[in-house]
Amino acid sequence: MTIKKQSFKKYVEGCQSGSRGFSLVETLISVAILLVAVIEPISLISDSLHKIYYAKDEVIAISLMQEGVELVRQVRDTNMLNASPWLTNLSPGDYTVDVGSFVAGGAPSSFVIPCVYCSGVLQPVYLDSVSGLYRQNIAGTRTQFSRIISIDNTGLPANESKVTVRVGWSTGGNTGGVLVKEYLFNWAS
Repeated sequence: MTIKKQSFKKYVEGCQSGSRGFSLVETLISVAILLVAVIEPISLISDSLHKIYYAKDEVIAISLMQEGVELVRQVRDTNMLNASPWLTNLSPGDYTVDVGSFVAGGAPSSFVIPCVYCSGVLQPVYLDSVSGLYRQNIAGTRTQFSRIISIDNTGLPANESKVTVRVGWSTGGNTGGVLVKEYLFNWAS
């Protein structure tokens, strides 16, 4: 294939005379469109990650709340099975929880501990790095969670007690809280 000199020369002249570069305005518009196309998905990913971490912490908080109710029930049931008064160690007031070490048989020993100076204020929850359990009455790594258990018998029949468990936390600057009120009964009466 042979290209004639004259036609090649016209081709080159045509390319040079009709071609021009991008103007500054066109370049800035292109860069702005590209930034919007890149930044928006990054923003969505960041927001999604924050919501995932918040949801994870909310699940942990709900578990800590449920644990508080269950441990109070355990104390009540143990009292009743041992023929003790059903509210032994569960007088009206505020409590923290300490789930102890695992004992023979795999069941953890648990303690519902009176908190004399709490006055309804949430108390910090720590993570025990040895056992992997959340605890409130030992030194450990302080978590973003705090919890208080309140027991109240005011205005209730003698065979009924109200247990309120509150858990609060902070995730990335956003605070959250969950609360449950549970009524316990003397089921052996």
